[in-house]
Amino acid sequence: MTAPATTCLLLTCDSKLGPQLVRAVGGLTDIRATASRSDWVREKSVPAVRLLDLRHPEAEAALEDVAPESRGGIVVFGVPDSDPFLACRDAGVFAAEPLDVPPERLRQTLRQAILLLQTQDELSLLRQQRAICAAEPPPADPDLNLATLYELWRTSRHFHDSQKLLDQLVEGVAAAGRIARVGVFARLHEETGYRLRAKLRCLDNTVSLFYAPLDPFVLWLERHAHLVCRAHLPLVVNIRDRRLLQQVLDDAGAEIIVPLLGKRGLLGWIFVGHRATGVPFAPRDLNDLTVIGEQVATLLENALLVEELAVQKALAENLLKAIPVGILAVSEDGVVRWFNREAEQILGVTAAEAVNRPVEKTGSQIADVVLRMFRDGAVPAPLVWSDPSSHRTIRVDAHRIGSDGTYQGAMLLLSDISRERLLREKQEELERHTFWNDLAAAMSHEVRNPLVAISTFAQLLPEQYADPEFRQQFFGVVTGEVGRLNAIITQIHMFAHPPTLVFRPTIPSELVARACAAAAQMAGSDKHDVACEVEENLPTLSVDADVLVNGLAHVLVNAHEAVHNRPSPSVRLHVRCVGTNDGRALVFSVSDNGPGIAQEIRGKLFSPFSTTKPRGLGLGLPLAQRAVIDHGGRIDVDTTENGTTVNITLPLKEQPNHAETPDR
Repeated sequence: MTAPATTCLLLTCDSKLGPQLVRAVGGLTDIRATASRSDWVREKSVPAVRLLDLRHPEAEAALEDVAPESRGGIVVFGVPDSDPFLACRDAGVFAAEPLDVPPERLRQTLRQAILLLQTQDELSLLRQQRAICAAEPPPADPDLNLATLYELWRTSRHFHDSQKLLDQLVEGVAAAGRIARVGVFARLHEETGYRLRAKLRCLDNTVSLFYAPLDPFVLWLERHAHLVCRAHLPLVVNIRDRRLLQQVLDDAGAEIIVPLLGKRGLLGWIFVGHRATGVPFAPRDLNDLTVIGEQVATLLENALLVEELAVQKALAENLLKAIPVGILAVSEDGVVRWFNREAEQILGVTAAEAVNRPVEKTGSQIADVVLRMFRDGAVPAPLVWSDPSSHRTIRVDAHRIGSDGTYQGAMLLLSDISRERLLREKQEELERHTFWNDLAAAMSHEVRNPLVAISTFAQLLPEQYADPEFRQQFFGVVTGEVGRLNAIITQIHMFAHPPTLVFRPTIPSELVARACAAAAQMAGSDKHDVACEVEENLPTLSVDADVLVNGLAHVLVNAHEAVHNRPSPSVRLHVRCVGTNDGRALVFSVSDNGPGIAQEIRGKLFSPFSTTKPRGLGLGLPLAQRAVIDHGGRIDVDTTENGTTVNITLPLKEQPNHAETPDR
């Protein structure tokens, strides 16, 4: 195979047409523009496909300068349905395209024109080589009809229909080789075997022939991968193979079978009968048929790929149009290339107004996101803004398009979150109302009892002020109830205004001791027994000890209250290290043998002001949960009718062993 042509020579006076075509082909080939008719006609430095702008003053003369047999390598550009455009279609040029030809169609046309030029060069080289190597002049066999072969390549541009392509290929092969009978067996897409797909003057029984993938003849073609000729059957050594090939040739009424081999394996085969002149095939004819078979295999494989891509493209387009998210794709030059229906509704811009136009047409906010990403090279964070004209709240998520370091553009995902935002605001407002209602109910319950006690003693004070015992009792009650009110206010303040955390290395055993002492003080009892079990050689923790001790103390208080009045009350605190390497963590497990947590309140354990106790605001577990989460940990509750266990898990990130920490 010769190297593919990589140059296209353009004759035009329009300075914008050349760059437009260069952008459209996307690196498929080099395009050199010239305004000189003589340069365009006489350029022979490299094999080149010639491109002609019909608006050029000398376009008609330049086309006449090219020999009719060489016009198969010319692609013209003009205004459809104009006289020059229609005249060129009948002049034998390879293709006539509009000036605004879509990039995909232009690339396909140039790719086939280049492939045609390559085939022409290959055939020319083969003839030159045979002429040089021949000891005698070649026999007077008819030459391959190259003009008809060019016509075969021209008509093979219809890759979207593989059946039509095969029909055209059969006619082209018959005309190129002056062959009376031609047929093509092929296996298309996911079919189970090889059937006759196109035919010209074939036997009636050939239509019913079917070859499975494991048929002996199919396996023979895959294994040997070369042409089968009836005249050369005596050269086949294996008698069974010879009989097999003889039977296949007889069934098809063929003289030659040419395999069609592609990257996917055996695509099928072409069979041909006698030549229309009755002259036997010569070796040079077999070579020509082999070349034709290679090109037909390439065309068929490309057609199958195009059909698959068309199906995938249709599915992708339908999917992108159906999903309830706006999608906007922008090329690296800032031009909108994709704009689905949902994006139209969100931005209030139609696809016709946006596609193939600068991204600024979609709005300043979108353009700002895209241009900043192109300028900075980084993907910005999701952006949310309210459109003043439509009163919509829009969220934009930007993503880069490309892989392996290449940057081909950007894709934006647009979401109309107006309804979500409204629902979220209503939910937050409802939660605020619920919070304040719960707070008011809890405060009225907790504050009323101290105020009643203080009010009762205040009413008796004038009458019994002279009684020293009453004054002492009055002092104790008022002091205690005021302290209780102060504790309520402090707890609410801590929940509403959490302190700023200050992390310091702390030994786990120290946390346990302080938490037990704090729990006893909260419970108002010196007798607050907790069975503590702290494993040895635990690593130190970098924590805010005051916050963590307060949270752990609340858990201990709840456990102590759960076992109140139980026959054998038991509260245990076990501290251990779990996991390995980066997954290590310290677990504080608080267990009690109380009656467990009622089913109806298990879902509200960490909700503020949710409590079943006669006293308390229900802020203990919410405060404990916040303390644990602020330290990057988690808190889990496992409860049954035989007791409850609260596990507080705090991650360790390469904390040193407490034995290495100096005494403080």
